[in-house]
Amino acid sequence: MLASSIDPTLMTMTDYRRDSLIRHPSVTIAAAAELTDVDVPTVRGWARSGAIVIEQRGDMEVVQLDEVRALAMRRRSSRNKAIRDRLREAEGGVAPLAEVVNIADLQELVREREQ
Repeated sequence: MLASSIDPTLMTMTDYRRDSLIRHPSVTIAAAAELTDVDVPTVRGWARSGAIVIEQRGDMEVVQLDEVRALAMRRRSSRNKAIRDRLREAEGGVAPLAEVVNIADLQELVREREQ
C-alpha cells in the first residue's frame, strides 16, 4: 500500500511527517518555567508586564514556549553581565574576564580574594 493512500489519522509520529511537529508549542506555565529554568512567579511577572500572554485553555493556563525561552535567555545574559561588571568593579576597573569561563572559575577567584 502506498504511503499516500494511508489515512493520515492512522499514521504515527514514527512516520517522521513534518506536520507531526508543532512549530510554536503552547505549554503550561509550570512546564515553561521548568523547561527554561526559571520559576513560575517570574513567568507570571513577565505576563503582568506584557512581555508574554497567558492564554486560558479549558482549566489550563498556557504560554508560548519560544517566548518564555527568549525572555529566560535575555535574563541570564543580563545576570551574567551584572556579574562581570561586579568583578570588574572589584578589581579596580579591570577584571580578568578572559580567565573567567564558568562558575568554578568565579568560585576560585572569590577564594583567592578571601586569602
